[in-house]
Amino acid sequence: MRNLIFLIMTLVIFSCAQKDFAGKNVFYRGIQLYKEGKYSEAKDLLKKSIYKVQGLTADELMKARFYLADSYYREEQYVDAIVEFEELITLFPTAPFMDEALYKLADSYLKISPGVDRDMTYPEKALEKAEELIDSYPESKYVEKAKKIIYTVNKMKADHLLEIADLYEKLGKFYSASRYYQLAHDQYGDYINRAFVEYKLAYNLLRTKDQYDKEIKEYKEKIITIQNKIREEKNLEKKNVLINRKKVLEKHLSRLEDRIKKSYERGKSILQYIVKNYKGTEYEKKALNLLKKFTEVNNH
Repeated sequence: MRNLIFLIMTLVIFSCAQKDFAGKNVFYRGIQLYKEGKYSEAKDLLKKSIYKVQGLTADELMKARFYLADSYYREEQYVDAIVEFEELITLFPTAPFMDEALYKLADSYLKISPGVDRDMTYPEKALEKAEELIDSYPESKYVEKAKKIIYTVNKMKADHLLEIADLYEKLGKFYSASRYYQLAHDQYGDYINRAFVEYKLAYNLLRTKDQYDKEIKEYKEKIITIQNKIREEKNLEKKNVLINRKKVLEKHLSRLEDRIKKSYERGKSILQYIVKNYKGTEYEKKALNLLKKFTEVNNH
């Protein structure tokens, strides 16, 4: 009886060992195919190693996940690469190839990013991962590549702001356009044509009046209408309501007129700066022409 039990246990252990050995073969074959550049075939075996094979060590699982993620990356299947690299980083944050994983994750986010006129979520993720690489692994060979990603993303963000500014300008929302030109100038000065952005900023500031002319006219008409009602109203309580409404309208009107005045002065100042600092360029000529045009308009 004891010999029978011993035989059964031996067979069970041997069977488990065979399964582990077979599982190891799947893993090692997947690694071999990866190193041979056969990424499609490698992916199937690496996925099987991760999700079906038992007996792999933590180190082997870590390698399987990295090679799987990198296989997706090398085949330009960037969405799948992102999923696998994110999983790898979460499960094995101290992996010896973490700098490479961070770089390729950042690059994958950048590769799937839409145009500058679209959502900036993916470029922001690329920036985040590239900065993490530089902060955590300053001596890595991937630092310079990460810096290029950071530059590219910041250029995209600058262009994104300029796209919005241009759209507002085309819609006749000149003050709104100036706000976005200002943001691009202040936040991404190293990624833009400064002379161009400063000229566009000045142009839109000078045209702020055009954005608000209709609104100001409406406010003035409403104020006149309320003034007439106040004169005619006999009920004191109703008269006070009208007076308060008139004050609100006058406050809004004053705010818009102040905005127009300050925008004009600032736009003029920026044009004078361009004339002084961009001599001999197309922007000096443009700024002089714009100064002349708006000075004449303002004097009439």
